[in-house]
Parts: sequence; structure tokens; C-alpha cells
Amino acid sequence: MNYVLLVKTKIDNNIKHNSIEKIPYKGKISLESMYKLCECELIDIKDIPLQLVEFDNELGIIPAVTLIFDEEFLLKNQKPIANEIASVIFGYGRMHDQCLCGNVLLCYTNEEGDCMPFSESETNGIIKCLKRINEHIKDMVFKVQEPIMTFRTF
Repeated sequence: MNYVLLVKTKIDNNIKHNSIEKIPYKGKISLESMYKLCECELIDIKDIPLQLVEFDNELGIIPAVTLIFDEEFLLKNQKPIANEIASVIFGYGRMHDQCLCGNVLLCYTNEEGDCMPFSESETNGIIKCLKRINEHIKDMVFKVQEPIMTFRTF
């Protein structure tokens, strides 16, 4: 069985909770599935290479994955919540100060450019890495950037 991973950050009763859902999936991931799983109408797709990061003086590995996320989340939500795990994978705090918000789908991109689910062993390895990241981000402060739109005349 193959799987995609859905990473979420929610606040219930003023308690922040990060979750990782393992979702069975066959074949290439359709655009409709991306919209449904991310709960949005416009997505962005970003390939993230393998990364070595330091957490509490220990080296950790962030695997190479493809992130699929809501492109308009900041424009549609008045009080956006940073998706902490996905933001760390995206490079928040190390390479830039941009958080991802909303549901974020993790998969991989094949040579033809199709978004594909992980094998079961890959999925389990990635979940292990994501759980380790989650253990080490409790002391990080996530500040969601303000949405900025620039209009230009032509």
C-alpha cells in the first residue's frame, strides 16, 4: 500500500496540536485530491531537498519531499495558524521567515513531474523524522507573515 501524509496544526481549547495523518493512496495524486486534502481551491507545490538540521545540538534529517499547500491561506483567514512541522520542512527559521499555514500534503515528485504517494516503508521513515521534528519545535516561536499584495499598472 502507498500513502500520502497530511500535516496539520490545530488549536483546541488554547492548546496547539500538530498531527500527521497517513492516508492510503493509489497512483499519481490528482489535482482534485490535492484540493480536497488541503481543503482549498488554489495550491502551490514545492520540492524540498534532503536537509540536515540541528535540533538541540543533535543533527536531524529532513527527508526530500514535495509539499502541496494552500496558496491563498493568508488571504482567506483572519487569524492564520502556522503549520509548524510543514514550516520547518519548508525552511522556516533556517532559510527564511515564511510559515506555511493550513493543511500541507507530503508526497514525492517522480521523473515525469507527477506527484506520487510514498511506499509504506518510505512513509514510516518520514513519519519517524516528522515526529522527531515535532519533539524539537516546542521552543520555536512561529510568526505568521502578513499577507502582502502589490498592484501594478500596465
